[in-house]
Amino acid sequence: MTHFFSMIRNRWGLILLCYWLLLVAGSCRKTTYNVIPEAAYLRVFNSLNYDVNVTTKDQPPPFLAMIIDPEYDGAGLITGGKIIGDHLDQRSAYAGPYPDNAGNTSFRNTEYPGSKKVLVGPIINGINLSGWAQIPSGKHRVVFYSRPISEQPFFDLLERDRKSLLVDSTIDFKPGEIYTMEVLQKTVATQYPLPITLYLRQEQFTKMPFSDSMLYVNCYNLSAEGYAAAHPETSTSGLQSYYNATNKSVAFGDTLNLFYSLYQNDCPYPYVDGAPVSPDLIPGYNNIWLGTVVRSHVAGVAPYYSMPMFGATDTTGGILSRQWELLILLKPGMFPLPGPVAVSADGGMAGANPAFGAIGCSNGSNDGKGTTSARARRSIPRISNTTYLASCWLPNLIRYTPSGNYDQRSFATISTIEIINNQVYMMSVQRAYPPPAK
Repeated sequence: MTHFFSMIRNRWGLILLCYWLLLVAGSCRKTTYNVIPEAAYLRVFNSLNYDVNVTTKDQPPPFLAMIIDPEYDGAGLITGGKIIGDHLDQRSAYAGPYPDNAGNTSFRNTEYPGSKKVLVGPIINGINLSGWAQIPSGKHRVVFYSRPISEQPFFDLLERDRKSLLVDSTIDFKPGEIYTMEVLQKTVATQYPLPITLYLRQEQFTKMPFSDSMLYVNCYNLSAEGYAAAHPETSTSGLQSYYNATNKSVAFGDTLNLFYSLYQNDCPYPYVDGAPVSPDLIPGYNNIWLGTVVRSHVAGVAPYYSMPMFGATDTTGGILSRQWELLILLKPGMFPLPGPVAVSADGGMAGANPAFGAIGCSNGSNDGKGTTSARARRSIPRISNTTYLASCWLPNLIRYTPSGNYDQRSFATISTIEIINNQVYMMSVQRAYPPPAK
């Protein structure tokens, strides 16, 4: 019996010794992280948003494959590439500060890198770049092909389905620089193939001084040349898009002056079905002029405009702001009316046309996904049940998340709003914030 307990005691001693050795070895182990030396950072959107219908049935589907440094066989058929961004579907209305589709199981990707398992950007000057992929800097050939909508990888497609080349360009990516790339419709046309262009913007937000207490936004009109002239009509779809809080609108004019107003009491975040969005202005923040938005595909960074995150009286000690923002666009010569609705047209901003429109930034957009139920439609703000404040909707410029000891806290974003034909889009970046307390 004594020998038996001695064996147990020795065995436990051996186990404890092994455990201690593992701890020591683990504490001394060097962890290395994979990085691309002298990397640049790239985010890609498929911004071809034309509807596939009887008038566009002969056009290639707006479903793309991106290949960087492509490889071809002797017959000129593409057979491979160094970087592949496959299954690029039309972009989502909202591209947030962090990859919210990292767990996406669908074969469709609404951006690159999206759900691709690739090396992504670090935090630079406090701004999280996990929405951008690391790529080798230097000159690279970049091509985009239209492809069938299927789960099949691009290079497994039949030869005939790998020949619809849309864009072929050579780009010099600088080390450490941040790039947003988009495939755009170049001009309005009905012939085949549709004129396509590649747009590349070298972002500057990691190099600029931003205050944590201010919201920042810049605006671009990347619509096809001639789109507004070809679509002069007022909205003919009734109030469907407006009620559903979507990013769809009528055409915006080629040159528009930009103003903003701030409103009190947005609906809760995350969106609660039927929770109202208030039409009440915050005193002192009505129709404030920002600048001019001109339609263009010329690369360059538009100026960032600032507005306070706490426009209303704050009773939370800087923790939670419930305001929402309205961006008002008017053709030169028009000026917004004082009050919550900037125009006197029937229906207010819901009757937008290329001369005027307004983009509401509210939690009512349901993170850019919109709403569909009749109850949800009652959330959308109006005056006297007949006059509406916005033409289309995007998420609030303020993001809400648990942080520290707070279940929910407001954080400012640096956001880019893009008008592309009859839709608007938002891309936001954000500084790192304290995680929830354990």
